[in-house]
Amino acid sequence: MFRLLGPVAVLDPAGTPLPVGGPRRRALLAALLLHPGTNLPVERLVGMLWPDPPPPTASTMVHGAVAALRRALEPSAPHVLVTRDGGYVLEVPPEWVDAARFERALEAGRRLLATSPQRASSLLSEALAEWRGPALAGVEEPFARAAAARWDELRLQCFELHADAELRLGRHSTVLARLDELAAAHPLREELCAHLIVALYRCGRQAEALAAYRRLRATLVCELGVEPGERLRGLELAVLRHDQRLQPAHTSGATLPAPLGSFIGRDGELDELPALVRSHRLVTLTGPGGSGKTRLALEVARRLTDVDTYLVELAPLPTSALVAETLAVALGIRAEPGHALARTVAAALSFRPAVVVLDNCEHLVSACAELVQTLLAGAAELCVLATSREPLGVPGERVHVVRPLPAAAADESWERAAASDAARLFADRAAAAHPGFTVTAGNAALVGEVCRRLDGMPLAIELAAARAATLPLAELADRLDDRFALLESATRAADPRHRSLAAALAWGYDLLPAAERALFARLAVFPAGFDLAAARAVCGGPSDVALPLARLVASSMVNLDDQADGGARYRLLESVRAYAGELLDGPTRAALADRHASHYLGLAQEAQPRLFAAGSGPWLERLHAERDNLRAALAWCFDADPERGVRLVRCLWHYWDLRGSRDEGLHWVQMALAAVGPDRPDQRMPLLSAGALLHVGRADLAETVRLATEQLALSEPRCARRWEGDALAMLATVDWARGHFDRAQQRYEDAVEACLDGGDVWSAALAEAQLARLHRDRQEPDAARLVALRSLAHADDVGEDVARGLALDVLASLEFRWGDTAEAGRLVAEALALYRGVRYREGEASALRLAGEIALRAGRTAAARDAFRTAFELCRRIGHRAGTAGALEGLADVATMSGAGDAAAALLEEAAALRARIGVPRLAAG
Repeated sequence: MFRLLGPVAVLDPAGTPLPVGGPRRRALLAALLLHPGTNLPVERLVGMLWPDPPPPTASTMVHGAVAALRRALEPSAPHVLVTRDGGYVLEVPPEWVDAARFERALEAGRRLLATSPQRASSLLSEALAEWRGPALAGVEEPFARAAAARWDELRLQCFELHADAELRLGRHSTVLARLDELAAAHPLREELCAHLIVALYRCGRQAEALAAYRRLRATLVCELGVEPGERLRGLELAVLRHDQRLQPAHTSGATLPAPLGSFIGRDGELDELPALVRSHRLVTLTGPGGSGKTRLALEVARRLTDVDTYLVELAPLPTSALVAETLAVALGIRAEPGHALARTVAAALSFRPAVVVLDNCEHLVSACAELVQTLLAGAAELCVLATSREPLGVPGERVHVVRPLPAAAADESWERAAASDAARLFADRAAAAHPGFTVTAGNAALVGEVCRRLDGMPLAIELAAARAATLPLAELADRLDDRFALLESATRAADPRHRSLAAALAWGYDLLPAAERALFARLAVFPAGFDLAAARAVCGGPSDVALPLARLVASSMVNLDDQADGGARYRLLESVRAYAGELLDGPTRAALADRHASHYLGLAQEAQPRLFAAGSGPWLERLHAERDNLRAALAWCFDADPERGVRLVRCLWHYWDLRGSRDEGLHWVQMALAAVGPDRPDQRMPLLSAGALLHVGRADLAETVRLATEQLALSEPRCARRWEGDALAMLATVDWARGHFDRAQQRYEDAVEACLDGGDVWSAALAEAQLARLHRDRQEPDAARLVALRSLAHADDVGEDVARGLALDVLASLEFRWGDTAEAGRLVAEALALYRGVRYREGEASALRLAGEIALRAGRTAAARDAFRTAFELCRRIGHRAGTAGALEGLADVATMSGAGDAAAALLEEAAALRARIGVPRLAAG
């Protein structure tokens, strides 16, 4: 990997810096990296590296420097520095260069800012994380300074865009300190100042917001002789008026997907349904597949602009046991120890008005009905908009039947026919496939016939319209007639609207070449999105699937979703997938499910060791992107091949724990334990370990003890030291939670020894961090520091971010209590970055609260307020009520220091009430 955003450097695949050499070689490397794939003659390199006139031996020195660079690069990146036509070329893929990765993420974040601020914020954070200091630091030649200036400007733009995304998401407190710092360093940048004004105002600091505007105005007038732009002047007026438009728009943790095309028709329903949702709280849109339930629900949700809106897609779920977990993941909420997940979700949704769209409930009706009743009872301002082929049957439910789009009668005038909703939809989608297509006097009768034959079913009309680019309308209508005749005998008793959708799908299917038809049916094995590699592994045959898959996309039988990183994922609409599945016979379906399970087991096995090493974040994200496929693989395995299901569970427990998906993890762990009895201890011990860990994360202490005790009993006679140490650590954690400190200490110490004997350095590092916390809580600073440093050393040996973050977090708390506050701040900042890199939200919230305490002791009340407020918002979002109470208490301390006694008393009262509800007292500081 090549680094330009900071000191110029080269890293080998393990992340170790390579010996590039002195300033001249680094300048040469920078010159080559700034022109990747370009042949740079020696004369040009001389001109870039030396002022005019260059020394007589400059060419010789260039040749020597290139030779030295090539020797340094050869072991890790052979053949990238090549000689060509008397010059030199550095041939490296863009993803090897931090500057290229930065620019790619920046542009992707810029594109997504308006439609998906959550994803934009994540991408822009990744872009900023590429920087390690000033660009091309240490390379002072003019060519480098010009490139560095460009990148420095892009970095500032990236900061501005990231702040914009965070403000759109309501995270003003998160970015305030950085905005303040950047605005001071760049006093002429109006965009930075605008974001700072908004963030200050939202944090209740109106006077400071106005002062920021006045500073910018004075600087612009004094240095440039110009007034601030219209936007800044408008912001000043909005602050003075307390304009509500300065408040954050209501956005969800998982924003609604951007529409892929215009929404046509149903004007009356769009006028009626938003009010219906508000007044009835549960509205269920019913109708057959392809009638447009999902699209209508999303359009209604978009019109509810004054509430948070969340989409929960249930179609891929293989079992009702995962309904609550899926909702929690979509909302960014995690199970709270000691409480049912549904109640935790309801509590998290009770803070302000929200609408949850539950999409495709029909195969999980009972579980959805139970969940909705719990949510509506626990969150008074929550409304649910469900889509299902049948009602949920919940008291108070209002059912709205989604009917087909009206199509003109055969004897209507062509103008009226063209104005019908069905014809307008056909024309819009046909124009997308065949630019310039319109409904005219000459073709209106045929368009109307097609729409009538398809009974006005939106999905069927869209599928037919997609063929307008390749088939004359007359032939299109004739083929539909043939298809209806063919289907009549098979579907005589079915609802005609189901027959019309099946007809459109079957007609489109018959138009496909043989290879595309075969692939289309096989793709039904994927419950949700999939990438090209998965399609090749699961559905491929002797020939590649890429071209047939592209043709299926062009035929609108498969949807293509571009990803922000430049990749792509494919998916079938649920009705289309159901139709494709009907084309498969039983043995073929089973064989595909087997290949699907094998592919995703392979992915999980590839990821598993990387989850316990440096750079685990991207692998966790990859598993998260494939969660629906992993669930389908698990469900099939435990039905057909439990041994494979057990192997999958052993690969995924760490992912479930970090993402807070402990209910889901326990569901699959229990399935695995049922398949592996005590007579197979080597296979059972890892499952007992996973179950104990997931239970302790939920504060199910009795279950933790039961599983860990069995694990210990199995491990000791077999000298399975790794699993013995793991079980002892779990039992020690329960002892600690119950206040049995002496026994906890002994068990932690024995656990560390056993883990190290068994070669499990990662578990040893975690146990040592917990032991250091125990010494801290017993007021034993020397012992705590010694053990925490050992934990950090072992965590560094492994390189995994959670272990390193936990060790640094504990060390920071020790420095805060008994050492250097500034060092504590540095340590906790590093821990926070590690937690965020793997999205370990519980750790992030804990580190933020400690960061707030450190800032408060140093007298930095603004930074303390920001940290506590961010911790509060995060804990509230993930359903961590004890953490929410701690953040409220931190905000109360800030208010006390700021002289706002009444506000402090109110915050403490709210925190005390929350602690009383959950039965978790506030620990005394010390």
